[in-house]
Amino acid sequence: MAQLLKVLTVIISLAAGLLAAREVYALLPSWQGETWPWVALDAGFLFLAFAMISGLSYYLLDDMVRWLLARNNRPPKA
Repeated sequence: MAQLLKVLTVIISLAAGLLAAREVYALLPSWQGETWPWVALDAGFLFLAFAMISGLSYYLLDDMVRWLLARNNRPPKA
C-alpha cells in the first residue's frame, strides 16, 4: 500500500508540473522568428515552472501520505 501511494505521489506531482508548464507556455509569445537565446530563455522558464511545481506538490503529497500511513493519524506538532 505504501509503495502504491508513493508511485501515485510521483505521478500526480509530475502531472501537476506538466500542467504548470503548459500554462506558462500559453503565456509565452510565439517562437516564430525569434533568435535562439530568447527561445532558450523561454525553455528555461518552462523547465523552472515544471521543476518548482513538481517539487512542491511532491513535498506536500509525500507529507500527506506519511500522515495517512502513520499509526496514530494525528497531524504533526508544529
